[in-house]
Amino acid sequence: MDRDNDHSDIFKHIVKKLCKINNISPRKPRFEHIENLMVISIKNHLKDGVDSDCFYILNLIYQIIGPSGIRFHQQLVLYPNSRRVDRVTVSFKKEDFDTLNMKLLEGSINN
Repeated sequence: MDRDNDHSDIFKHIVKKLCKINNISPRKPRFEHIENLMVISIKNHLKDGVDSDCFYILNLIYQIIGPSGIRFHQQLVLYPNSRRVDRVTVSFKKEDFDTLNMKLLEGSINN
C-alpha cells in the first residue's frame, strides 16, 4: 500500500479499531467512495428502533469529527413504505474527508 493510501485511511482505521476495542464488529461501519462522496453506512439490526451499536459508532464518529470543524451529513435510511430504520449514513465530500484525514495525521484535532 502506498503512503498516500495510508493517509486516506486513517479515519477509517481509527473507527474500525475503536469498534474492535469496544466489542463491536469492525465490519459494522462500511466505508464507500461514491462519486465525490465518502459514505459511512451503519446497518441497523433491530426490527423496532435502532440498535445500540449504531448509536455507539455514531458517537465515536462525532467525537472525532466534532473538534475538526469538518462538514458532514447524517441520514436515516428507512425500508420502503415503512418507518423501520435500515441503516444510518454519515457522508462527507471527498475533499472534506481528505482534509479530516490530514488533520488526524498532523495531530491537529484535539478531542
